[in-house]
Amino acid sequence: MTAPAWLDVLNETLDACAAHGRADLAERLRRRRDRQAPGTRIAVVGFPKQGKGYLLNALLNAPVCAVGDASTPAVPTEIGYAADPAATLVGHGRESVPVGDLAKELEVRPPGSLRRVEVGLPRELLGTGLVLVDTPAIGDPRSPRTAATLDVLADAHAVILVSDATQELQPAELALARHIRTWCPALVLALTKIDVSPDWRELAARNRAALSETGVVADVFPVSATVRQAAAKAGDAGLNGRSGFPELLNWVGEQAARPLERTRALAAAVSVRAAAVELVETLQTRLDSVSQDNGIDQVTLLHQAQRRTEELRRQNVRWQNMLSDEITDLVSDAEYDLRERTRVIVRHIDRTFDEGDPVQIWPDFQTWLEENLAEAVETNYNWVSDRSTWIAHAVATSFGPRFGQAPELPLTGSGVESIPEVGTPKIERFKIGQKLFTGLRGSYGGVLMFGLVTSLAGLPLINPVSLGAGVAFATKSVRDEGGMRLQRRQALAKAAAQRHVDDVFIRFSKEIKDEIRQVQRRLRDHFVALSDELAEALTRQRELIIAGSAERDRRTQRVKKEIDRLAALHRKAGALGSGAAPRRELSA
Repeated sequence: MTAPAWLDVLNETLDACAAHGRADLAERLRRRRDRQAPGTRIAVVGFPKQGKGYLLNALLNAPVCAVGDASTPAVPTEIGYAADPAATLVGHGRESVPVGDLAKELEVRPPGSLRRVEVGLPRELLGTGLVLVDTPAIGDPRSPRTAATLDVLADAHAVILVSDATQELQPAELALARHIRTWCPALVLALTKIDVSPDWRELAARNRAALSETGVVADVFPVSATVRQAAAKAGDAGLNGRSGFPELLNWVGEQAARPLERTRALAAAVSVRAAAVELVETLQTRLDSVSQDNGIDQVTLLHQAQRRTEELRRQNVRWQNMLSDEITDLVSDAEYDLRERTRVIVRHIDRTFDEGDPVQIWPDFQTWLEENLAEAVETNYNWVSDRSTWIAHAVATSFGPRFGQAPELPLTGSGVESIPEVGTPKIERFKIGQKLFTGLRGSYGGVLMFGLVTSLAGLPLINPVSLGAGVAFATKSVRDEGGMRLQRRQALAKAAAQRHVDDVFIRFSKEIKDEIRQVQRRLRDHFVALSDELAEALTRQRELIIAGSAERDRRTQRVKKEIDRLAALHRKAGALGSGAAPRRELSA
């Protein structure tokens, strides 16, 4: 079977990216080539609280996405066609759950346990093979949700960017739109919540102008999910038209109706053109630098190379100081965080045994203590893991977007499964025989004391008064002894539980510090190696300068030839996907 033309162009561009050391571009193209899922995929993206979930639910007339105060899933949700409603959680395996229980299931899943959620619905809109992808909200760059959303865009054939009508598009949204339009064939802006914004028409016009000024070609569809849902309940076609959803559905239908091979060709063409532009811009910058250097004497060029070397040294000092400071803070903060969590547990232990008898509550308390210690350790570890990832990215930014790629961190897991069980302390019960002995011992004094007193009145030693006093003294002795034994049991239980908490704190505090030190060594080795590579590059640059202008000329010709080759690839991609993306002509 003959490979499609777009695949040959994409493979050639991928090889060019690898040859020029752009692993990031090569990875994007490789995903576009290898992840050829059946059907058209439309991703729905946006920042938090923009009405993305409401939009999808209104498109499908089904409450499939989390809305309102419900927590947004940290993994993509892929919604496709199925004869009967179904939901599947995809992690290390696949687990089917009822669609109605999907939100509840996602809330209880631990972070990182899922890769995506697949939902099937019997909707005509999805019957052509269309897949709508609800992405995690884009926000904090330290959050894994942002990475998950950008990863989904590598597979998308079209994107709906969601922004509400309460304010104009923000710079971050415009930057996101430009990134999407650069790498994706089709983009529209869904302007939500027009039912609560009386000035939405003027706002839509300003958003169109802002997109145009940014160089983004995208239609703007003002919509209201609230009006759409009300129209669906009332069966009112006129009201549905005022919701704005018919126009958006027409656009979605056009994307789904396009032949799949044509859709793939468009996606490949856009990706190739975007990668070619970035490569040519990099090469053109290099070419301009070489052209400028040709007019400067070698001494000046050597001075420039020396200044770059000195800047690299200063850069090395900056990132090393940053890494050292952040790791020191992380060690301190991690220990403090775990100590605070265990202190809360210890305070609960004190309250529990101040009020309860260990004989009665110890089994339930033991289970509670083990679960809460495991939760404290796991939460502390996850926080350290997120903070370590943020440190890696923060240090990486000092090297610039081309070189500053954070490495994989050697985090091995919290190890909560190895927490030892709580040892049961030796709790003595106040048995019947002990109570009888204590009561007899106490009653002896009462009988004797009151018997002697009443004997002065002529009564025998054993009489009703002395017997009553003996019973009272026996009761008090038993009660006092029981109270003292209870206090001893409470003290023993407290001591045992607190020792166990201290043991867990000492052990896992040491383990998390070891994990942080491994992270520090991994980051240090990675960025030292990167600095060495940059230093070697500067050394080679000096050698090239010393070698003379002949080598510069040859290098210039090679760069020009590569630019011409990339420009040809750009033209080929343009022929494959004419009109798929904004045209940016390339030339040497």
